[in-house]
Amino acid sequence: MQSIINTFVGRKEEREKWAKLLADQTDQNAVGRAVVVVGKYGMGKTRLLDQMVADAQDNDSLQCASLRYSVAPNESPGMVMKMLLEDAFQAARYEAGSLDSEGKRFYQWNLLYRKFGLFSNKKEPDYQIFHALRYDHRKNIFEQFILRLRLFADILPDNGRILIVIDPEQDTPTARVELWSQIVRELPPKVFFLFAQRFKDTLAVNEEFRSLKNVHFLPPLSSPQGLADLNDSETLRLIETYQPILKDRAPDYRELLDIFHGYRNHPYAVHAALDLLLCKNISSPNQLPREPMPKYIAPAQWKQVVKHFLGRDAVFLFEAYAVLEVPSLDEMVCWVADISQNSLNTILADPFLRSLIRDEPDGRVIYHHHLSAYVRSLLYTSDGSLTLEAERLHQRAMVGYGELMRRTLKPDTLATVRLPEHSLAVGGPELFAETLGRCADAFLTLGFYQTFGGMIERALSLVQPQSVEESELFFQLGRLRYQQEDWENAVKYYEQSLQIARSITEPERIAEALFALGKIACELHHNAEAERKLREAIVYYESGPDQAGLVETLLILGNVLWRQQKTEESETAFDEAIKVVAEIKNYRQQVRSKAAVFTARGQILDELGDTSSAAELYYKAIDLTRNIYDREAEAEIHSTLGTLFERSGDLKTAEENLSRAMEIHRDMTLVEHWAEDCFRLARLARKQGKLELVKERLQLARQLYRQLGNTLKITEIDAETKEK
Repeated sequence: MQSIINTFVGRKEEREKWAKLLADQTDQNAVGRAVVVVGKYGMGKTRLLDQMVADAQDNDSLQCASLRYSVAPNESPGMVMKMLLEDAFQAARYEAGSLDSEGKRFYQWNLLYRKFGLFSNKKEPDYQIFHALRYDHRKNIFEQFILRLRLFADILPDNGRILIVIDPEQDTPTARVELWSQIVRELPPKVFFLFAQRFKDTLAVNEEFRSLKNVHFLPPLSSPQGLADLNDSETLRLIETYQPILKDRAPDYRELLDIFHGYRNHPYAVHAALDLLLCKNISSPNQLPREPMPKYIAPAQWKQVVKHFLGRDAVFLFEAYAVLEVPSLDEMVCWVADISQNSLNTILADPFLRSLIRDEPDGRVIYHHHLSAYVRSLLYTSDGSLTLEAERLHQRAMVGYGELMRRTLKPDTLATVRLPEHSLAVGGPELFAETLGRCADAFLTLGFYQTFGGMIERALSLVQPQSVEESELFFQLGRLRYQQEDWENAVKYYEQSLQIARSITEPERIAEALFALGKIACELHHNAEAERKLREAIVYYESGPDQAGLVETLLILGNVLWRQQKTEESETAFDEAIKVVAEIKNYRQQVRSKAAVFTARGQILDELGDTSSAAELYYKAIDLTRNIYDREAEAEIHSTLGTLFERSGDLKTAEENLSRAMEIHRDMTLVEHWAEDCFRLARLARKQGKLELVKERLQLARQLYRQLGNTLKITEIDAETKEK
């Protein structure tokens, strides 16, 4: 909670138990611990967690660093682990000097590294850390996550502790408790997970989780409702801390105590009432709500926002926070609220309004759930539909997140997850399904497989059976399983998409499903089946507008035919692809497709031994990729040319192409490709007798492979270094 007075009162027993758990060494060689703070909405779970972290950091006998993650309803444990891993790696890059800017999301990790001196006073970065923190989407995320935590546990001093706070914005879904149990069961020593849970939430009631020996509840499970209300003496202490700024409005302690006793000393109600006394419209305690409990406090808070002298901007801001739901950066909130940054700064400078907003590492959000839920309730009509104002806010959120998706090379994590949610609010199941399709590439690139799959399953339960939307969703499930190399289920979902598309006569969807099935058959070297599927796909593509898809299908068909030694038919497929490229109206699509044609033809000519013609086609493809600034594709073609010329004996030209590929990979910080380029260039230099250059390139390759933790490559480089 963001309050003007930050003095913490109460929770003595919980804090004492926490102190003992934190300092206890008996299990430090076994496992870490999970501490679950349990209580109803408004009982101060977040404030207690914050205070527990502060207590730990104030303990002179311990060295404690903390990380805090607010978890949105649709963020799976896998997503949380992935965010932790990515933030840890990016912060490590900054601390080691290989990243120019320190991002807001990463600063918690920066502080942790500095706390334990992991990168300070060293001549070069600790590449063991880089290896341990680099996320590999091809590997099991849980195993990677636990290995990284174990690495930190090994590095920490005996009195070192890492505290990871997981504070869900809403109820924790039941389906995710198994993975949280798995994580907690494997926690390494010196690592503490701190959870906030309502007393009926999953982690508070699940028998498997509750039975874990390293799980501790505050208060103990014998207290069925969780955290209790404050007592009179604790409330009095709070009043005393506010007294310096409230003396003109609440000179009589007894009057406030009487009101708060009527609130049953409920933590949220007491804090909210004290902050209400900071309003210019409330001059005495008599103007505070007298009815008990939070459902009357939140309306009173909102009434003062509406009446505030800063006007509609304050109302728009809080409505935007309510619609966004999760902690959001100022830029996004200002866009959705349609207010300026200066206006936001003015609102945040007001003591009362500031008390209603909580800071999180990844942005700001309304404090508290009761207020946020109340504001959201006002954005719905009596029949449950959105008001015009709510529709406007959701639409602006869609535009804002859509712009974030477009303007970044790597998909924005929050935009990817939240854009479909706002589309559902604005356009219902049909727009939800359509938006999931548009976000599919981002979900798959980020590796948010579980979340993407969960959203698709949810959308499937909402759309009409045997509809375009259902076909689209099954197709995206097929893409997801294809990405996971689960060929059997990928085929199953693609065939379901195809069956629906045939039944409702959707040629474009039929073409895409057939192409996807043909591509899987090609991957599995089922060439005859691949040919059948691809040829049928071509028939449907030819009747529709997706010419880029037609080109891609023709190119894969050409390769499949080439494998089957159907040379003339393969050439015909490639020739047809070139004709179709000329008909593509979208410039970038046309250029990309034309480059793909040249590359595919070049590969076959290279296999035939026609180096000169193959190289000519590759260079044409490079010129095209430069026109649309497709740098990664350009680097890949240069790398292929390097291999081609090295094989033909033209070492100088091979070196030129590999050097260009290396420059691009370095500029894009594609470390694995960069390292491989260096290694290959060292070998080329050895063939040319450039021994000094060999030494320089091997040294750089070794350094990069140490970042990646690739010991096999390092051993290989060491062996080559010894060669004369």
